[in-house]
Amino acid sequence: VDPPREANLWGGFKHVTVSTGPEGNVPTSVPESLEFANLLLTCAVAKRYKTLHKYEYRYEAESLNGINGASELKNGPKVEIEVPQTCSFIVRTTGCSLSEVVDMDAEGNPVFGPAPSSAAFAAEMERYPLKVVVDGVYDVKLYPEDGESTTILNFKRGIISALAVPLLEEDKNKYMPTIHGKCRTRYVVNAAANIATDVSLSRDLSRCDKFVPMRDYTSPLALISGMHYPLAQLIRSSQTCNYRFNNRKKHMTFGSCTEKHILIPFSHKGEYGVTNVGKQELTLVQVSSHNDRVFHHGDTVKGLHMEAVGDKSFVQDRDVALNLLRELATLPQSSGEKRAHLFHKLVTAVRGMKAETLRPAIPDALAVSRVLTYQVLAQCGTPECSSAIMQIFRTFDSSSLEVDAGVFALGLISNPSALLINDMLEMAKFKLSKPIMYALSNVVKRFYKAEGKLIPEIHSVAEFMAARLDDCSGDMDNTFMTLRVSISVYHSTLMLMKALISRTSPAVQQAAIQVYRLTSVPEEGREVLMQVLLDRASPMQKRIAAYLVLMKDPQPTELSLLADVLSKEQDQQVRSFVESHIINIMSTTEQKIRNALQDNEIGTIMDPTKFSRNYKIGSVEGNMIFDGTSYLPKEVMLEMTLKAFGYDIDMMEIGMEGKGFEPTVEALFGKDGFFPDTVLKTMYFVSDHMPLRLNEILQNMVPNLKRNKKRNLMRDIGHNLNKLVRELKTGESPEAMVYLRLLGNELGYLRTNELMSMGPDSVKLTIPAPTSPTKLFQMK
Repeated sequence: VDPPREANLWGGFKHVTVSTGPEGNVPTSVPESLEFANLLLTCAVAKRYKTLHKYEYRYEAESLNGINGASELKNGPKVEIEVPQTCSFIVRTTGCSLSEVVDMDAEGNPVFGPAPSSAAFAAEMERYPLKVVVDGVYDVKLYPEDGESTTILNFKRGIISALAVPLLEEDKNKYMPTIHGKCRTRYVVNAAANIATDVSLSRDLSRCDKFVPMRDYTSPLALISGMHYPLAQLIRSSQTCNYRFNNRKKHMTFGSCTEKHILIPFSHKGEYGVTNVGKQELTLVQVSSHNDRVFHHGDTVKGLHMEAVGDKSFVQDRDVALNLLRELATLPQSSGEKRAHLFHKLVTAVRGMKAETLRPAIPDALAVSRVLTYQVLAQCGTPECSSAIMQIFRTFDSSSLEVDAGVFALGLISNPSALLINDMLEMAKFKLSKPIMYALSNVVKRFYKAEGKLIPEIHSVAEFMAARLDDCSGDMDNTFMTLRVSISVYHSTLMLMKALISRTSPAVQQAAIQVYRLTSVPEEGREVLMQVLLDRASPMQKRIAAYLVLMKDPQPTELSLLADVLSKEQDQQVRSFVESHIINIMSTTEQKIRNALQDNEIGTIMDPTKFSRNYKIGSVEGNMIFDGTSYLPKEVMLEMTLKAFGYDIDMMEIGMEGKGFEPTVEALFGKDGFFPDTVLKTMYFVSDHMPLRLNEILQNMVPNLKRNKKRNLMRDIGHNLNKLVRELKTGESPEAMVYLRLLGNELGYLRTNELMSMGPDSVKLTIPAPTSPTKLFQMK
């Protein structure tokens, strides 16, 4: 049975039916439906607030700020709690008023008067009831109406937090729900009869799981940023509460909580100084019967912990910012102090503007002063300002490099928003380039890592990426780029399979596999990757890439299968790499892998100058992959991981893939190559122009040196360089790709064909011979 629903239907029945399976229904006698529901449910507040009752409290709260000039607010609504079903509540707040300090009396106590926004505040508090469901012991779920603002919901959260006091047990360090999350709470029983009737609670709020500092928007160009967390540690926050309960019916009759925040550097003995004190008080007015059993709630669900409120101006007027900009533009340069104050005022005004207000104001602002507009938007730091910058970029020529550089810089913002993701997507549609695609990828990855949820904007990016890939049969360079920047949190396994099965280049297939390097692989994808690893006809690099992705989180069945086929592997390069990787894993604390492979014989390390292998030294790991036909590695990767605060942080990764470099290496370093011949001729030249005594010492060190004063060093170097260029042009063009990742984000990659397009097709160097003898030394 579903206990909450059945509890609503049992009413006055003396018997209920509990299904026990296919054998039939067994009637079970219970004294009353409510008591049976309390047994079935583990809701901790069920005994405090009984089903089909209504509890009415007088609520009062005040905030006293110890900083001169700050407001002190006070409000006090009537709170009604209806309990239509067990652990389900409807909370209504009526008769609310908002007061603030208007004076101080002769004894220094604050005198309160009505706040200007009291009537509007009362209307908002009274407009919607709040549905609350408590699952289990402490899982409090709120179901606000669609029109409920975050500010009003936070006020109601404070009321719910004060009311959610469960029955106390012997454990005196319980984790209880509050607006700061689950807080470890210590309590003392002051008086008791059949139950504890007077209890005091105390909490260190800094230890609550949702007690995190709220960061305001700051300038992205600030030299020192991210200080919101360390500065928050200078504030000490605590809460003490006192509750009284009805001995017979167990509900709360009185409750008061005092929350204190104090700035430690400006306090004396942790008590006096810059403080903020919040007080809540609940007094029971009456308890009455309530026979309405209907309880319906919407799909929107929220937690009890407080949410950050968007800090936007209530009145949106673009003329205020435009007037400040005009005043600043006409201010002489000599008024430095006034300019700084006015600029700060302008940035603050722009930060308070919503996107629909800021966007139409951009053309007018650019007409006043383009330079000042750029400075204000760059210093602003809000998502709306980033959106305005992207709006300006879309007015530039699509071939402009400034657009690529600016968009790529915006992609490095530490706290991206949904608005920025949407703007990045629009920019990618406006101009499709590698820096813009990487910027789009980075903001999506960073947003998903911070929020942990897929929003409609991310799904739009997924559709855009999928449309570009299609069946992976289009332009190879564009397909390769799309796969390199793909955000694997939303790419489907079907797209991966398309890239692997389609007749694309090995580089594209390998890029498709590496999409899953930075995230978990779905079950269907693991099957595809395992098939690639076991397919001996697949390219060696493709198989190794599939192996590395699978070994991020290997399953026992995969490890067993890998151990069986490893001893029969014919490709020595694949076998050498896998064995070296497993040996490195066995030397670490990866217990799951060690247990799966400990009974299998692992071969010895093969010649590292000829065979592929994995290297691991401390926090540095690297791969060197050969293809068996060259003395040069085909792929090299170096990765550095830092372990700090219990996390593995990907600090850096640099990699290079290439082929066809043998002729180039031979032309540079082989017999009669550029460097050996040039170095030798340089030594000849130095020897010819040295004093006799130094020349004799050099002759003893390098016996083959002979004096020849007719040599012309600059002509010889020019000849060697032209020879090198001719050999490189006539030989097979090497192919290479270099990439760089910092802190888990790939900053970009560069291929040889892109390098060739940056300069002229041919190079010819002519170095004129010196017209007079050259003297390196002159000794007298």
